[in-house]
Amino acid sequence: MFNFGELITAGYIYSAVSFALSVLLITVKNLIGKDKHYYSLIEYVNVNIVAALSIWVMGYSLPEILILSALGVTTMVIAHKVLKNFTIAGRLLLVTYALFTLFGMIWGFWFITSIDVSTVTRVLMYIGYPILFMTLFGGIITAFEQWEVLGKVKWERPNAPLPAGELKNFPRVCLQVPAYSEPPDVVIGTLDSIAKLDYPNFEVMVIDNNTKDPNLWKPVEAHCAKLGERFRFFHVDPIKGAKAGALNFALRHTHSDVEIIGVVDSDYQVEPDFLDRLVGYFEDPKIGFVQSPHDYREWEQNLYLKMCYWEYKYFFETIMPSLNERDATLTVGTMCLIRKRALEDAGGWSEWCQTEDSELSIRIHAAGYSSVYTNETFGRGLIPETFLGYKKQRFRWTFGPVQELKHHFRLYLPKFMAKPSAMTRLQKVHHLNHGFGYLNLGIGSLFIPFGLAALVSIVLHHEVIAVPKAMWITSLVVLVCGFTLRWLTYHVYLKCSLKDTVGAFIANSALTHTYIVASIVCMFKNEIAWQRTNKFKSLPLGLGAISSVQTETIIGILILALGGVSFLLLPGLGLHFMLGSVMVLKGFEYLAAPAMALLAEHELQKSRESESFVTKPVPSRSPNQYQPIKRNITK
Repeated sequence: MFNFGELITAGYIYSAVSFALSVLLITVKNLIGKDKHYYSLIEYVNVNIVAALSIWVMGYSLPEILILSALGVTTMVIAHKVLKNFTIAGRLLLVTYALFTLFGMIWGFWFITSIDVSTVTRVLMYIGYPILFMTLFGGIITAFEQWEVLGKVKWERPNAPLPAGELKNFPRVCLQVPAYSEPPDVVIGTLDSIAKLDYPNFEVMVIDNNTKDPNLWKPVEAHCAKLGERFRFFHVDPIKGAKAGALNFALRHTHSDVEIIGVVDSDYQVEPDFLDRLVGYFEDPKIGFVQSPHDYREWEQNLYLKMCYWEYKYFFETIMPSLNERDATLTVGTMCLIRKRALEDAGGWSEWCQTEDSELSIRIHAAGYSSVYTNETFGRGLIPETFLGYKKQRFRWTFGPVQELKHHFRLYLPKFMAKPSAMTRLQKVHHLNHGFGYLNLGIGSLFIPFGLAALVSIVLHHEVIAVPKAMWITSLVVLVCGFTLRWLTYHVYLKCSLKDTVGAFIANSALTHTYIVASIVCMFKNEIAWQRTNKFKSLPLGLGAISSVQTETIIGILILALGGVSFLLLPGLGLHFMLGSVMVLKGFEYLAAPAMALLAEHELQKSRESESFVTKPVPSRSPNQYQPIKRNITK
């Protein structure tokens, strides 16, 4: 007769060792190179043998070892059949992670049930468990999206631009540039780059919406006239719906012979072959849109901007290629080409959504169109100079997907319950996870207050709970393997140094509170006012920059202090020590926000000292306040 606790504990350790070995294999494989065949089916057996030996050395019985080995081999056989076009190491990575996660869920529940603690402590621990279960699905899907690049043998769907100079047909393209109170020289720079496109049949629409100061839009209007008749300028005031409203206005005024609409943000400078190398995809009538990556310029000499740049880059190098492989890629608001007919069939741009771009991709796929994400940059914009601007941008990018989830949830239900659409199952899974993944950030934040409450209860009840060996082992595996996989992706695919990898991690950590607040706010509100990023050169604020991260600073210090106090009030390395350590790490994560704010301020001060300014009064401010007109940051 088996002891359930022993079997589950053995399974937790077994799956952790299997996952750690898979991470080791995928790391070696990617560092050696994909063209060398160092792996075969025998690796499935090797991983299971080492994992079985590990739990045998730890004293678990033969029946438990045999059951777990059979389970491990069975899941790997299934993975071998299902995960086609993956390396052996890639299949192992994904299946062992799923097993590790599932065993962790089961073991955690058993652990809470079995330990000797007060009712208050146990209830507080149990409360967090449904939250963990809710994030399970999204966590596994997101891991798959992030790690697919590490284990893929060959991408099956198109993901690269077409060769230059091979177009035989040149359908008319309308490039639309929305602008709102933009610095004229930035918009003019964008238009000049578009004018150099190596494509014979395109026009440009500049839609300036709601700009009150004629000194901002008049120079752009004059420059459009200078560039010639293919550049049309519209100043529209008032207009509702922010960027989506401007693009819907442009759609209504697009010439009838236009077949493809492109969107270029007003701070992006476009490569001459943008259209020449992407328009050819539309020869397939099923293609609804083609998206190229977000990319940025003028960040190389600025440490703060460099950290932001590499943080941005991760999504476009990992998740977007994975989405493309299942025809579930997203439009991201700039450097995209959209079939006009598909845009009209989908109903135009959604003026209610903070991320009108990714929301459109849902409706285009639901209408039966396909899409392509290419892996080459064709345009570069500007990164927000201040951490406040960075936060505002990311707030929109988090709030919007949760809006999409709430609005389109019926599309993702099983077919007999779902709103009718042409989406495939895999498109539904990935579009659902795009919204649910951001929602999970808010749901997962509830771990913090419940974790703190449980820690306080443990301290007040003087509960020194021994941490099982399984928890120490699995916690170490999570920390080491998580960092290894992130480093490996940055090192192999992004060609990024260790220093820049750490910088990207800090930049992402600094956004923790922004992610949480945006997703929680969207749970209770359907729409919010458009959050604009400062469009002009920012003036240094000194320590005043901390005002934008007061909440993160206070919460970080509080969590850090409570975690640290628990070490002092209770002796030993019990559960309180582990919970306290988690809280200390979370505290440092929050304190990354003021660190980034101060770093941005430092770099801003340096750049202002090293350059000369041409300033211009901003009418919306007092006559004595001036802002340099140069930079523009838009989503």
